[in-house]
Amino acid sequence: MGEMNARRQVELTHEDVHAGEHGTRARCLPEPWMCDVFHVDGSLRDIRVLDTTRGEWIAVLERLRVVADETEVEHPYPQLDPVRPDFADLFRVWADEPEGRGTSFSFRARLGSVWFFALPCDEEEIEFSVWPEDVVDGAGVASVLRFLVEVATASQRLALLTGEVVRYDPGMPMLISYDPVTGLTAHI
Repeated sequence: MGEMNARRQVELTHEDVHAGEHGTRARCLPEPWMCDVFHVDGSLRDIRVLDTTRGEWIAVLERLRVVADETEVEHPYPQLDPVRPDFADLFRVWADEPEGRGTSFSFRARLGSVWFFALPCDEEEIEFSVWPEDVVDGAGVASVLRFLVEVATASQRLALLTGEVVRYDPGMPMLISYDPVTGLTAHI
């Protein structure tokens, strides 16, 4: 199994993540530490990528459209395709055109039985949310870890799973992270 780094985080390889024993009873997760990460406490868990650009947002959404079991987009812009808008056009209307200001769009992706959703507030931080009560078994955890890896890989940046906050501060603890450069998953 993984080793502890200098910040007292356990680092796991991709193979370690998938080697956990998956139980069948409710809340039985691949590794004991995951019970704390997905403890149902009334708040969401957020998957974040910090200091991003519009291009990275678009790359992530396009990647998820390909790899997810199902995706949904909702937006208020009549000039765009109502079901499958082009993401570059969606961001352009939302962020650049006067009619898009003050409104937003939503994106949802399902991997396995777990839904992840985004309601973009700005281009500088990618954020998806997931309800911890949707992550009830090893398959749910595997979906969250896979989503984290897909987001990091598409953006080519560190992706973090955090508790629910309005704005993430780098001094706050991350629950799980995936670094596409090193290929390591870390957790507190």
